[in-house]
Amino acid sequence: MDALSELTQLIFSPNSVWSVVARGAIWFVIAIAIVVMTDTADPYSSTNNFKSNLGLFLLFIVMGSGLVYFLFGYTA
Repeated sequence: MDALSELTQLIFSPNSVWSVVARGAIWFVIAIAIVVMTDTADPYSSTNNFKSNLGLFLLFIVMGSGLVYFLFGYTA
């Protein structure tokens, strides 16, 4: 039981590299879920749709900046 407690403290400690890895993995799972839910089934019709392309670009920008903040925006 002590090993599990030490592992939990290692992963969620703000001074640990594993904290950055854990936050990155959480962000990656959330980003993949959002991209899969917003994916268009017919790629030929989506190439003509400007709003779809603009929306996916903005989604990429928001998710990318969210990743940078989520990984490196923690202040101890």
